[in-house]
Amino acid sequence: MDAAAPVSPITKKDWLIAALSGFILFLGLLSDLKAPGITWDEGQVQFGVAKKQAEWIRSLGVLDAPFSQETIDRYWYTKSDHPSPPRTLAALSFLALNGRVDEIIALRLPSAVIFSILLGSIYLFLRLFLPISASLAGAISLALTPRVFGHAHLFSLDLPVMAWWFWAAAAGFLVYHGKLKPFWFGIAYALAFCTKLHAVFLPGPLLAWAGLMLIGHRRNRDYWMRAVRAAAWAILFLPIFYIGLQPWLWHDTFARIVSRFFHYAAKTPIPVYYLGTIYGQSNPWHYPFVMVLFTVPAAILLLMLAGLGSPFDWKRNTPGERSISWLLGPKGIYPFLIFHFIAPLLIIQLAKAYDGCRLFLPCFPFAACLAGLGFNQIEKAISRRLNKKIIQIVLFLLLIIPSIAALAKIRPYYLAYYNEIAGGVNGAWKRGMETTFWCDALTRDFLDEVNRIVPEGKTVKPASMSFEVYEYYRQRGWALPPISDPADYFLLQSRQGMWRRDETRLFFHEKPLAKVEIDGVQLFGLYKAPD
Repeated sequence: MDAAAPVSPITKKDWLIAALSGFILFLGLLSDLKAPGITWDEGQVQFGVAKKQAEWIRSLGVLDAPFSQETIDRYWYTKSDHPSPPRTLAALSFLALNGRVDEIIALRLPSAVIFSILLGSIYLFLRLFLPISASLAGAISLALTPRVFGHAHLFSLDLPVMAWWFWAAAAGFLVYHGKLKPFWFGIAYALAFCTKLHAVFLPGPLLAWAGLMLIGHRRNRDYWMRAVRAAAWAILFLPIFYIGLQPWLWHDTFARIVSRFFHYAAKTPIPVYYLGTIYGQSNPWHYPFVMVLFTVPAAILLLMLAGLGSPFDWKRNTPGERSISWLLGPKGIYPFLIFHFIAPLLIIQLAKAYDGCRLFLPCFPFAACLAGLGFNQIEKAISRRLNKKIIQIVLFLLLIIPSIAALAKIRPYYLAYYNEIAGGVNGAWKRGMETTFWCDALTRDFLDEVNRIVPEGKTVKPASMSFEVYEYYRQRGWALPPISDPADYFLLQSRQGMWRRDETRLFFHEKPLAKVEIDGVQLFGLYKAPD
């Protein structure tokens, strides 16, 4: 069932390349962490909860009963039904850096670290099958995807679960092939589950892949036993980590876990504006697929498409092969990547809630791996006629230059990015795609303009956005006008899925006093309230 052996074992050179590429990415993120505005979840949940956890950690030595239910509830309760370990990580970062850097940087820093490690780990994983150039191209494809790069700036649960989904899946792959002890998969999956409840679906594509592989290995007991041991470790570690890392679950454990899962299952759908229509309760099945098509840079999509054709090249290199092992690729890497790329796009059908691409972020590391396969296919095909080094340089330039230009153009509104296929931000707007959604376009510079325009004593109503985001800016002294409803001024986010009559009338019939725009499309606007 193994069509081919890995290209080469991981060497010290590979570890150095992984570390260096991750470090360069981290420096780039660190210099830019404060640029995007505070997002909906940061203002509503994440910042406040992480700071409360930090206060509890700081006060452990002076609290009378730090582990009592009353104390735990005071510092650890949150209305969010998602796990708290990512917030605890941010709390530790806040404790370590508070006073040295702005709190926004301190709280967002773990996301930058996680994303940088993920980049290096994708490179190392691809090196099991691909040469250095293709492995590096695959890894940096993830960082060159503006929407994903944008999430690496933010304190959310979405980027960490993207990373842990990849790490847990890769651990399962390596365990199955005897390259890793089974208990490492148990740890990785438990930590993925402790990051966000998306991970409850992770075993689906992994089991589908393992089942496919076990058809060919049905006579080899070692493969079966490694798979069973990995599952057993995951079952053992999951409750230990999930409860142990969340103090709020230390009291009334069973009731609180049941309540959390029932509440999560009963979430209210989030309306989305898509192809000129507002979808509320019933969402189109093709939304995530179109969003991938419209938000991954065209050069990376081209590499992904080439990567999808890899099995035909493997078949050509295995003449006389009678089984379907050529379709699976080296160690079954092809179906492994396909299953994990598709699974998050299918799972989102159950959620009936869309915020851009954030709820299916776990598909993107596997998309990047497919791009690495595609880079390798194109490089091999062209290098038969031209110098290999020149081909590598040209391919890297074609991959990097347009993507860097796109990042520079869209900065810091990364989550509003649309690619060349969509026609950019302007083309996507004309096609009826939602412009922005998470308040990240409400930047400090625009708030300064709002403060200058709105007279003292006048009020503002944030529209189609979270009031908590604006209140956070008020607490920091960055926004001066208070909130009221009705108000003297409207602060309108171009999240068309949440527009009602007033917002629509403002946007189309009133002239904004100030606005944030990209590619001629308005992301935020300040309006005088109509008489």
